[in-house]
Amino acid sequence: MARFGKLFGRKPGEPSGDKPQATERSGDSARRTVTQSEFGLKLILENGETRTFTSLPISIGRAEQNDLVLVDDTVSANHALIYYDENVKDICVVDLDSLNGVTVDDHLTRKNVLRDGVRIGLGKSNLIFRDTGYIHPG
Repeated sequence: MARFGKLFGRKPGEPSGDKPQATERSGDSARRTVTQSEFGLKLILENGETRTFTSLPISIGRAEQNDLVLVDDTVSANHALIYYDENVKDICVVDLDSLNGVTVDDHLTRKNVLRDGVRIGLGKSNLIFRDTGYIHPG
């Protein structure tokens, strides 16, 4: 946990004071805990719901094993991945050969750097990407 604090701006040993609100995945040790005011990467769904992630990569799709599950027939089972790209030294989204593609601010893309506030389109679903304190490694 101290490693996350280093990456996300919290000093080692400093209590967060946040209480878990929900989990993104259940049933395995790779579960990610979501809190309301935690630093990290946020994805805002069309219904206004916000999901905060404290580690990368983030898998997105219709299948239950994804970190973010979208209930939408136009979203592929394993649609996209948000990850830190060592080559460009930034957070990127990549289309995982989905049927309906990925857009970033309405531009169709195979792979793209994500900036705070961009809209990610997956099929007919849209997400707003917010970088709320993630400190990039390196």
